Amino acid sequence: MKKIMAIIGSPRKGSNTEILTDSVIEGCKSKGPVELEKFFIVDKNIEYCNGCLSCVEPGAQGCVIDDDMGELLEKMVECDGLIFGTPNHVRSATAPMVNFLSRMLPLLTLKVEQDIAGNIVGGAFDSKVKGKKAAILISQGDPTISSILVFSLLERNLIDYQLIRVGEVLSLGNVSPGEVKGKKQDLKAAFSLGSILVS
Repeated sequence: MKKIMAIIGSPRKGSNTEILTDSVIEGCKSKGPVELEKFFIVDKNIEYCNGCLSCVEPGAQGCVIDDDMGELLEKMVECDGLIFGTPNHVRSATAPMVNFLSRMLPLLTLKVEQDIAGNIVGGAFDSKVKGKKAAILISQGDPTISSILVFSLLERNLIDYQLIRVGEVLSLGNVSPGEVKGKKQDLKAAFSLGSILVS
């Protein structure tokens, strides 16, 4: 059975982002039974990343911050697919989503290259979620595209964590809560994205 984790960056329940996420989930379920965890980042105790980078040093035992993120990272390693959903806030992902991406750093392991004297001369990151599939969902209020930075932020992080982006849905003109419910094409695209995520 496929394990899917849906990560919602919206601070509001019943938001356009959640509605799109639920359509992706339905698409996942259309291909057979799935084990699913959907959560709002704001409902979790996730402190701000302090940028110490100790979590990626050789021999690191994880993040120095003891909160809900440790358990979530373990579940991410165990799952087969990830859904990242966020509304456009000030032309970027929400603050909770940006922090969540930062707190994912313990999923990376730095492999250091040293010269004969022991000096660091290079290195590369390996990822504990390498090769897992991921989908991007973005909802915005503007009727014309203003989420280029939102998409770029999510896409680049998926690349950094060596995830495989299987697709994205950008839904425009969602000014009112629940407005996306009337956008059949967007919901259909989200459903199709879910079927691809588990295939």
